[in-house]
Amino acid sequence: MTRSSTSEMRKLVTSYYKSGQSQTAFARAHGISKGKLSYWVNKFIKEKDKKPAKSNFVSLSASPSTAPTSSRSMHIRLGNGVEIEIPL
Repeated sequence: MTRSSTSEMRKLVTSYYKSGQSQTAFARAHGISKGKLSYWVNKFIKEKDKKPAKSNFVSLSASPSTAPTSSRSMHIRLGNGVEIEIPL
């Protein structure tokens, strides 16, 4: 196999995972070096790890109130017992 595009190597790495073969056996059967296969396997693993983790952000909003502004606040109580008061 000559110089390959990323999409071709992604398909090859997917085939490698489905094959159940060792990297050496799979590489030999597909005419590439074990080093090249190993490089692309690791590259795709690192690429996957770089994706942002799911956020635990929770959006909050306050509804309008007729109470005087100086007496309004939002209280947030965290699971560890910490309380946060935000004046509105």
